[in-house]
Parts: sequence; C-alpha cells; structure tokens
Amino acid sequence: MHMQSTSHRFLLIDDHEAILSGILPGLQARYPTAEITTAKDVETAEKTMEQQQPNFVVVDLILPAEQQDFPSARAGVQLLERLMNSENAPSLMVLSINTRPLIRLKSVINAYEGGFVALDKSMPLQDILNAVDIALRGSIYLPPEVRSRPEFDRRWLQVLTLKYEEGLSDRAIAQAMNVSDRTIRNYWARIQDALNVYDDPNKDLRMQIQSAARKAGLIA
Repeated sequence: MHMQSTSHRFLLIDDHEAILSGILPGLQARYPTAEITTAKDVETAEKTMEQQQPNFVVVDLILPAEQQDFPSARAGVQLLERLMNSENAPSLMVLSINTRPLIRLKSVINAYEGGFVALDKSMPLQDILNAVDIALRGSIYLPPEVRSRPEFDRRWLQVLTLKYEEGLSDRAIAQAMNVSDRTIRNYWARIQDALNVYDDPNKDLRMQIQSAARKAGLIA
C-alpha cells in the first residue's frame, strides 16, 4: 500500500529528458494529487526549492550547475549536501548511474531524519516507485556498494578534496586545516592504506591515490 499523496510536493532533478519522462507518469499514477515539478540543472532546482518547498526530491548525482554547463558529480553532490542541510529537510531519492560518491556522506545520511534512498537508474520503474514510499516513511536505504564500504574519516576526505579538487600543495593543505605538515603526511599514509594503494616505483603514488579515490566515489 503506497503512501497517501495528499499535499505532497515532488521535485525531480535530472538533465536527461528520458529519465524525467519515464519516472513522471509513474509518480503521477501512484500519487495522483501530488504537485510534481522538474528541473534540469542545479540553479533551477534551487530556485524551485525556495519557491515551492517540496517534501520529496529525486536528484541525480551528475548534474550541470547551470543550464549551459557540462554535468558533473561535484555539482550534484554539493546540491545533495545543501538539500540535506536545509531547514525543509525533504525526503530524498538519489537516482544515478553511479551512487558511490555517497560513501563520503554515509555518516550524514545515516543520521538524516527526512528519509533517504539511493538507487541505480537502471532499476525497474516499479522498484523505484516502491523506494519512494520508503523515503516518504522516513526510512533509509543505501545500495550494497555504498553500505559495504567503510566510512572515511572526514579529515581524510578534506585532504582528498583540497588536493584533487582545489589543487593545493601539502603545505597549503596543512595551513587550510590548521595542522602540521607532519599530520598531513600521516593522513596520506592512512588514506593510502584505506584505499589499498601500494607503492609502485614505476607509478606516481599520488596519481594512484587519486585514481583509487575517484573509483571509490570519494572525489568527483
């Protein structure tokens, strides 16, 4: 038995028309009185959020920041973080071809009170609609590839972000984090161990870490 649709306000955020047109009829049939809006970029989504205050949001993790931009995981993840930290705290569904970036948000997701589910876009429509009910009930569901990965220390994640997304040197990272250079070296050793990256004299170690971190969804 699906959730009652009275007073529901849904927002679907995806830049692929095929995804929007595939999900929209299913939601309209399942929640016939719900108000459903769509957005194809972060800028439009945030304006819609402010105006309509939806109580359920479907969001892709790979989105353009503005209509003319190329889609990126960074834009999608940052939008998701803002949604989770908003006063509205809507029920959330992440629908993406790659849900691994959620690993970096596991601790926040597990404490989220609005309801949170994540699914691969290739899932059947019926499974997606059933997951909507899970989110609206305030429950949490994460796919196995996210659940099975250990949570990374937030400081290690900050090092990865400052290095590979901001382009900072180790000294600049230490200054930004207000720690010593030695502490940053220690963090790198912990990150290397956690990602199972082994020294190879024929390869650049930091490039190996970057590749492993990206595959694990820890950086965009």
